[in-house]
Amino acid sequence: MASSIQSSLEHPGQPPHPGAAPPLQSAEQAALQTRRRRVLGDASAQAEAELTLPRVGLALSGGGVRSATFALGLMRGLAQNRRGLQDGVGAGQRTLDADGLLGRLDYLSTVSGGGYIGGMFGRLVSSFGMARAQALMADASSPVLEWLRRNGRYLSTSGSRDWGTAVVTYLRAVLAIHAEFMVACMLLGLIVVAPHLWQHSAQVLDPKGWAFWQTPWWVLALAGWLITAPGLISGYWSARDTANPGARSAGLSVGDGLFLLGCGFGTWVLVHWSIAAHLLDPWHDGLTATSAAVLALLSITGGQLLAQGWLFFNRDPHALAVARLRNALTRALRMVTLGVCAVAGLGALDVLSWWLLEELQSQAGNENYLWRGVGFGGLVALGLRTLVQPLQQMAAEAGGRTREWLPRLINVGSLAGLLALVLGWLVLLQWFVFAPDTFAPLINTPSWMRAGLVGVVWFTWVALTAGNAQMPNTSSLHSFYRARLTRAYLAVGNPRRGLEGGGAGRADVTAVEEGDDVGLRHYQPELRGGPIHLVNTCLNQTRDDLSGLYNADRKGAAVTATWRGLEVGPSRFIPMQPDHDAGTLGRWVAVSGAAASPGAGAYTTRGLALLLYFLGVRLGHWVRSPGAAVPLRWLSHWSWRLLPKPLMLASEASAVYFGGERPWWYLSDGGHFENTGVYALLKRELDFIILSDASCDPRYEFGDIENLVRKARIDFGAEIDFYSGEEASRLFTSDCEAGLTVLSPEDVANNHSCRGVLLARIRYRERLVTQEGGAAVRVRPEGTLLVVKPNLHKALDVDVLAYAQKHEDFPHESTGDQSFDEAQWESYHRLGEDFGLAMHETWLAQLPGWRNPAHHGIRVAARLHDAQDAQGKGQAVPWWRRTARATAIGATLGLGASGTLVLSAWQVIEQVQRKETESRTEASKLFAEVSKGLQSVDAHCPKMPEYLYVQTKTLLQVMRGSPLLSLLEREGVDLVAARIATDFAKPPDAAQAECPATSLRMRSELQLVASFQPASSALSYWDSGTSPGVQALAADAVWRQLKNWSAKGPLTTATVNREPAQVPTPAAVPTAAPTVAVAPSSVSLEACRRSPGNTLLYVQIYDEFSRGSATALRQALQAKAGELVQVAPIENVTLSAQVRQQRRPAPWPKPTFVLHDPASQACAKAMSGLLGLPWVAPGDGADKVWVRELPKSLNRRPGVIELWLPPSVQQTSSTKPPGAGPA
Repeated sequence: MASSIQSSLEHPGQPPHPGAAPPLQSAEQAALQTRRRRVLGDASAQAEAELTLPRVGLALSGGGVRSATFALGLMRGLAQNRRGLQDGVGAGQRTLDADGLLGRLDYLSTVSGGGYIGGMFGRLVSSFGMARAQALMADASSPVLEWLRRNGRYLSTSGSRDWGTAVVTYLRAVLAIHAEFMVACMLLGLIVVAPHLWQHSAQVLDPKGWAFWQTPWWVLALAGWLITAPGLISGYWSARDTANPGARSAGLSVGDGLFLLGCGFGTWVLVHWSIAAHLLDPWHDGLTATSAAVLALLSITGGQLLAQGWLFFNRDPHALAVARLRNALTRALRMVTLGVCAVAGLGALDVLSWWLLEELQSQAGNENYLWRGVGFGGLVALGLRTLVQPLQQMAAEAGGRTREWLPRLINVGSLAGLLALVLGWLVLLQWFVFAPDTFAPLINTPSWMRAGLVGVVWFTWVALTAGNAQMPNTSSLHSFYRARLTRAYLAVGNPRRGLEGGGAGRADVTAVEEGDDVGLRHYQPELRGGPIHLVNTCLNQTRDDLSGLYNADRKGAAVTATWRGLEVGPSRFIPMQPDHDAGTLGRWVAVSGAAASPGAGAYTTRGLALLLYFLGVRLGHWVRSPGAAVPLRWLSHWSWRLLPKPLMLASEASAVYFGGERPWWYLSDGGHFENTGVYALLKRELDFIILSDASCDPRYEFGDIENLVRKARIDFGAEIDFYSGEEASRLFTSDCEAGLTVLSPEDVANNHSCRGVLLARIRYRERLVTQEGGAAVRVRPEGTLLVVKPNLHKALDVDVLAYAQKHEDFPHESTGDQSFDEAQWESYHRLGEDFGLAMHETWLAQLPGWRNPAHHGIRVAARLHDAQDAQGKGQAVPWWRRTARATAIGATLGLGASGTLVLSAWQVIEQVQRKETESRTEASKLFAEVSKGLQSVDAHCPKMPEYLYVQTKTLLQVMRGSPLLSLLEREGVDLVAARIATDFAKPPDAAQAECPATSLRMRSELQLVASFQPASSALSYWDSGTSPGVQALAADAVWRQLKNWSAKGPLTTATVNREPAQVPTPAAVPTAAPTVAVAPSSVSLEACRRSPGNTLLYVQIYDEFSRGSATALRQALQAKAGELVQVAPIENVTLSAQVRQQRRPAPWPKPTFVLHDPASQACAKAMSGLLGLPWVAPGDGADKVWVRELPKSLNRRPGVIELWLPPSVQQTSSTKPPGAGPA
């Protein structure tokens, strides 16, 4: 269509204008003539005037079940208005509206909820003919009305079986989406952990030097920016204009040459000096100030060379060369910055996911975190307690501003939710790849092999399913929505249902009957005398493939579907071909009503798309492009050919749609582009348009009509001017009691005495028309728009007004309410029927365009004003509206409930704060008592009471660094620890030679506790604790096990010896305590002898259940080792972490010796033979006790060994960290 499908000044019976008659217009003109002749029947030859009447269209707006029910009532009212002898029709003369005013409709344009009823009526006409369809619509006792009344709520679930079906359908959709998202996160996770995995396996980077950066990604990001951005910036600055823009080459200036030489010489000097001073060691130090300066200078030098070389060798005029160079450098800088931000984002995901993994693995501090959460919640509650009343008042007075902020809040919340989901999957992948206590079959598998397994799973899934282009549709809720819509509305036109007869028909709406739906190719109601049905949808487009910057306000185009083809936008028409994906009427009506979709036309936002996508609320539909193949870049072409499924899902999640420029189109609710349905009728330049505008507009702001007026002017050059009430009363007669009254837009909300409608003049695009004499004159055809918008008046039935009194939002209740009860359904239906009955032929005939070409006499057009602006005119409030007192009471009750909730939260906060104050007081008291008690203690032979010993050990082992102590108190604890570690280490002098053994024990244990605090963990980012050689042995063992499994049977857990040394086999002997078994006396700890000094052993547990067993083990070690090993008192690291409000170290799943000194390897192996129940059972292999080295990032003390005992309540014998071997 060159411009728009126009009727110009011709009537349907006249030939169309030859210069503007596309194939669609010609086909529709012929179809309308056939339609009218079918309605007139045998009298068509005598009713030539009826064949040339102006064309009339009915538009049914969107609005869900509310719009459908109101439109049903309106159409039923029109069907009951028959024109007979009393209207001036002669005997034997038949008119188009003889069976009802629906016969005057040439076009029926529907959007969203209007499509429910439009499709239902079209099916009735297609199956039973126009006369019978109008009779069924007009009859108040027809089976059709009974079916619609009974099943109008079928779109929503009700009843246990219905809810069960809806729940499993929804779960199926959500599981499909999140399964695909999990697969996508596999690839993202492998990319995120790649540097970490490389370091974990190769251990090339020095942990002490790189620990500051937390992740290699950030070093790569900063280094990448330094090596590229300074050069691009300096190159831009060096591209300067000259006095002669037309010169071919300006040459290299002296200043630029000197600057270039200076940069090159400075770079050479800095590099050589740094190498000589050993300042360039990225493997050890990461990125330092020196290496950053070297990269920046190299970049500047390279950028200068690039820019000056480009300008020197370029043959274009200098001004053009400079402009192109600047544009290229700016684009390159943008790409570099985006790439650096992406790399830094990968680093942030790596750091956050690893931190969360450590938090989860530690499983400590629950009470502390709960307190923090309650404290934060308390602050929020306190703020709400103070601001709740002002916020309510602001929300009531500034609803518009609130609505402006809502999309932004949804965007932020959705992005936060996406980040949480991504982090969740990344934490799971980090755990699978790096955690020591992963699945038992993979316990000895190196991390790189685990990551490879994830990669194989990802590749297999993509290879097998990526080409399934129907999966995005089958995994959405479209099929569920379409099936219910089809059976609730379209099935009334199925002859198998038997609804055209006098019986009740087949009443089971849940049964699927053949013929409930019909193919779009075969849906031609105009062949049986019905109107041409135009189903309107929205083709989403947020990007333009040509520039990559397309993001227009509309974010989509109108797509109108009929059996003849698809109309796209204001002018494009694609005829239906045999190989096109035409689908069914039910599919197109469902797509036309797919309001809840990630793609929402002008309402599309990335945050809302993410929210709907991950909630599984996806009603939009992908259809194969019916147009010619779009030329794409080779990468896009092959991606859409081989990977359509992930591309479709990614488009929905990211709200990135390319409209008709891709092989698949994403269609959604027609209201996402234009919600009235008039747009498609304006394209055809109809003479008379009736609009049923039942959108949700409680304030009568006319947002949809405003959108229509704007798009009509932009796309078709049409102007729509509304009549004012005064202008309409001057030109037309009205009957306030029984007929319709034309109102000004601002008077609709406050009209209570008459059935108010809106009337507008349509002035179509101006064009040249050749008269009979050959002269060309400019004409502007006109049309009429009659808007029926739900509003209340005193002549309505009492039940409708009573319903309005109880429901203040009626007749503009939320579109989200799709489950109408009987009273609600009947109120909307009756309201629409009341308007339809009042729209009789006599009143319509006086309006321009109904029986004669439209020529309006309007002088001054009314403007669309917010109906709230007219509330100050002093109109009386009707009795069916709530009073101000009732509204105030409701607001007061809501405020009281909010106050009660806030008060309860505040009481909880006060209790938490009181408990924390008591804990601080107890901690301060403990510090004071220990400090005072130690003043009289002799460091050489500390004879102290047992309670003072326990208090001192608790203060040093548990309370050190706790925030329960003040800053001065924490410094005091450190001073006490330093004094004990120094003074208690001195041997007794001659005067104290007879020091009691108890005092010596206290002195030794307090000295050990005060001198060192273990801080190792089972998880270390920079140091895995196993060398690359040990990991290679583990990989070889896995490969051998795989070969054995393929040849013999199932895979068993492999054991990899870390070193060839033999380890004594644990055996049960009489235990030192009934809760633990230790090795026999044959175990020798001679390997623990050190010169000078002793081996120091620190025993750590994670719960108090293990203390008894750990105490017996400690006693056995002390008895066996004698003076060779000093064993510190047992520390419960969980309790210590809780008191210090810190995270507990991630637990080891098995007994683990952590060595500060590699020379202690033999000692640890010897002591491992003393471990028994509950950690090592008799007969267990040597791999049940692990030996690891302390990460290099932590401070080491020669001769110190840490023994970490897992919780005794956990049986961890089946788990083992990757690459670990026997102790």
